[in-house]
Amino acid sequence: MSATSFIIVRAIGEFLLLAVLTLLPAISIYVDVVIIGNSVGEVSVTEITQELLILVASLITWYGAWRHPDLRGFLVLMAGFFSCILIRELDAFLDYVWQGFWFWPAILTALASIGYVAVFCRNTVMEPLSSFVATRSYFFIMVGMIFLLVFSRTFGSGSLLWMEVLGEGYSHIFKSALQEGLELYGYLFITYGVFMLWIKDFDLSSSAIDKIKNTQ
Repeated sequence: MSATSFIIVRAIGEFLLLAVLTLLPAISIYVDVVIIGNSVGEVSVTEITQELLILVASLITWYGAWRHPDLRGFLVLMAGFFSCILIRELDAFLDYVWQGFWFWPAILTALASIGYVAVFCRNTVMEPLSSFVATRSYFFIMVGMIFLLVFSRTFGSGSLLWMEVLGEGYSHIFKSALQEGLELYGYLFITYGVFMLWIKDFDLSSSAIDKIKNTQ
């Protein structure tokens, strides 16, 4: 197979894979609402899938930080950020300690990550970051973050949109299903981007980035 044909086949394969992954939010919502009969709450297939995805993304980036000292500062900050998101997703369980307890492990994780980088590896942040933004992994993670932090909170907002649109037909279950489904879609993109970075063995060297730019 020629290099051109391989690129086309790989692109088609990635399209099909992403199309299949896109079905996951709808399937998980269907299982929660129709089969199990819950309201897509804190303990649901959708929520647990979200937590597993961000856990995978966090573990992969922590592994990368351990394995690649030349990228450690950048990857520790990324891993710490994903870990804080995971802690926030686990707030329903951490609230058993006391209401809002999740904030303290999250802030400690953030401070520990930033402090470690500032003291031990602050020189391995900017260069890897500038290389990272030229990769396809960055694109997927960026889109995932937009879905997670912006689109799910606006398009999935009951008070902003759906109370007015649906009127008396508005249901909190609808709002939860829509918002959590969008969040899950964001987590899929984030984890897919992190996985791409992993299978390329966190190659953020200048030569690798130059090769990417020359093929665009």
